Amino acid sequence: MPTEKRVLFTTSYIRDKNDIYNWMQTNVTWNSKLHADRTISPGLRFIKQNIPQIEILEYPTWEQYMSKLKEGWDIVGFSFYLNEVAEVIKMIETARKNGVNEIWGGNYGILTKEVQPYFDRIFTGYAEHEIARALDYEIKEIFHPPLIVPAGLPNLHINWMGVLFTTRGCAYSCRFCQSPSFANKVTKVPIESIERVLAYYRKIGVGGVVILDEFFGMNTKHAGQVVELIKKYRHFWWTMTRADLIYKKLDSWDDGHLGLGGLGLGLESFNQAVLEKINKKAEAEEVIEIVKDLHSRGIGIIGYYMIGFDIETPESIKRDLEKVRELKLDATQICIITPLPETPLWDEIEHKYGIFEKDYRKYNAKHLVWNHPTISPEEMQKLLHYGFDMANPRRSVFRRLDKIILGTVKTYGYSGITSLIKNLYRSNVVYRNLKQPVLFDGHKTDIQRI
Repeated sequence: MPTEKRVLFTTSYIRDKNDIYNWMQTNVTWNSKLHADRTISPGLRFIKQNIPQIEILEYPTWEQYMSKLKEGWDIVGFSFYLNEVAEVIKMIETARKNGVNEIWGGNYGILTKEVQPYFDRIFTGYAEHEIARALDYEIKEIFHPPLIVPAGLPNLHINWMGVLFTTRGCAYSCRFCQSPSFANKVTKVPIESIERVLAYYRKIGVGGVVILDEFFGMNTKHAGQVVELIKKYRHFWWTMTRADLIYKKLDSWDDGHLGLGGLGLGLESFNQAVLEKINKKAEAEEVIEIVKDLHSRGIGIIGYYMIGFDIETPESIKRDLEKVRELKLDATQICIITPLPETPLWDEIEHKYGIFEKDYRKYNAKHLVWNHPTISPEEMQKLLHYGFDMANPRRSVFRRLDKIILGTVKTYGYSGITSLIKNLYRSNVVYRNLKQPVLFDGHKTDIQRI
């Protein structure tokens, strides 16, 4: 029989409401007012969906964490990232003082070796099966939970998006990325589970779906089945992918009525020497042609770009950022290249240049944490903000709105504009209760409150 232990899994606590990660505000120099806040933990919700007896806590305040801790737990587990290490250590010390017998840890933060001794047990990768076995349970197959997030203004949700994972893990080996150490084998989420989620999103009126695989399209057959389901349930969708996958997939993904709204595209750099150094296959000029094609189709583009490689100089970075500006992307995330534990880049930089920063809060890809040969930390900050101004000017907001409207018409016809307005109303009146986590009840299609 399974051991009935009281188990709580939690993320790092937040210091105040401004501590919630907002993707928009971290990539502009002006106050965009637009919000895409990280308020849920997909990893914890996957665990809760598949091991319902575990309780979860997502981005609590310190007071909320302390209140929950006092309920008494046999095991407290932490899902965290590198830049949250200090907060998690404080939470662990407090948990032990409150009589918690076991501390477990997971997510990318657990790859940091000096934090591992704080835990009695650690889990790497997507560990639902391993966690279940540790609690004397067995999972036959993984079920995808509903994952619904708001986007819009601080007090006005323009839209709710349904989040979808079709695969987990990554088979590529980019030198800066932790995924090869975290989960280097790609596992498919069962297609039946994906259909249940898409059907549920459609049932409650959430028409937009964003696929957050490492790179959608790695498994051709499975991705094709997902696209057919998206078509079946008439979803307007966005996905993350690689430039070198676009050639093979774009025509089938955008056949005039599938509702492909946009792509998150890893540009990484417009310096060809950098692309070769980090083991990216796409040529810089090929990426530019892909972007032009996407614009011509009315497909939105979010670019992911990095600055500060060791072979770059202030002049070369500014020159390449001008190329980013010329692409007129709908939004661009610009990061300072940051060595992360258990990556080839970490070993290379530590050996050749040295890593000086000991404050892990600064390992959020927005600070220079190592001894760059030609750029100081202060100058790198100026280059980062220069990039924000180049890539994300105020007028880019209007480009995004144009494509949202175009995508809605493309998916639903001109009657879709009425649906868009109705969805704006539902988002702010009907769906407010979706701020609370929901789960599917076993194999059924109804939901239960956590």
